[in-house]
Amino acid sequence: MIHYSKFGEGNTIVLIHGFCENSTCFKQQVFFLQQHFQVITPDLPGFGNSAPIENTSIEKMADEVKYILEKENISSCIMLGHSMGGYVALAFAKKYSHLLKGFGLMHSTAYADGDERKLKRDQAIKVIEEKGAEVYVQNFIPPLFSTSFTDNKIINELIVEAKRSKSKGLIESLTAMKTREDCTTFLQQTVLPILFCVGKNDTIIPEKDMFYQASLCKQSQIIYLQNSAHMGYIEEVEKCAEAIIDFAESAFQN
Repeated sequence: MIHYSKFGEGNTIVLIHGFCENSTCFKQQVFFLQQHFQVITPDLPGFGNSAPIENTSIEKMADEVKYILEKENISSCIMLGHSMGGYVALAFAKKYSHLLKGFGLMHSTAYADGDERKLKRDQAIKVIEEKGAEVYVQNFIPPLFSTSFTDNKIINELIVEAKRSKSKGLIESLTAMKTREDCTTFLQQTVLPILFCVGKNDTIIPEKDMFYQASLCKQSQIIYLQNSAHMGYIEEVEKCAEAIIDFAESAFQN
C-alpha cells in the first residue's frame, strides 16, 4: 500500500498530488481544509514515501487510493487531483463512483495525450534516463508557476521534495500518463458534481479546454484563478481553499 497522511476530522476529502510532487505539496491547503474535514493526502507510487510500482497505470494508481479508503473504513469522500492527480481522480470516479460524493480536476484534463504531448513524455523519459531525476525536476518545477509568483522559498521547497522522486517512479508515471484513455465521455455521463480549478495563465492545461469540459458536465463548478498558472492551489491558496470548502459542503449535503 502507498504511504499517506491524515489530518482533521469529519467528512473526508482526498487530495492527490501531481507529477514530480508528493503529498507535502498540499500543506497550505490542508491547513484550511482540516478545520472543516478529514483530509487524506497520499504519495502516489514512486513519489514521497511510496515505492514505484512495476508497469503502473493511472488505473493502478486509483486502485492504490481505494486501498487507503478501505483501510480507513471510508465509504464516501470527495476526491480532488492536481494535474496527474486529476487523471487518477477521473480513473477512480469511473471505477468507484459509489465511493464518491464528487470529485475535482485541479489544472487537469479528461483528454488523453495527443501526439505532441506523447512526444514530450518520451523526451522527458530520455532526459531522466540520461541525466537522472534530480536534474529533471530542477528544471521542471519553476515553469509551473506564473511569472507573478515570487515566493522562491515555496518553489525551492517543492524542488527539494521533487528530488526525492525516484527515476523509476517518474518514468513509470510518464508512461502511465502517455497511455491513459480519454475520459471526455465519462464527464458527459457522470451525475457526480465536478469542481474545475482553472488557472488563467496555465500553459499546460489551457483554460479554454477546462471551461469546455466543465460545460459538458451535468453538475460542475469552476474556480477561476486569474493570478495563477498551473499551481493555483499554491499561487492562490485561500481562494482555492474557499472554493473547495464550498464545493465539498454542497456535495456532502446531497
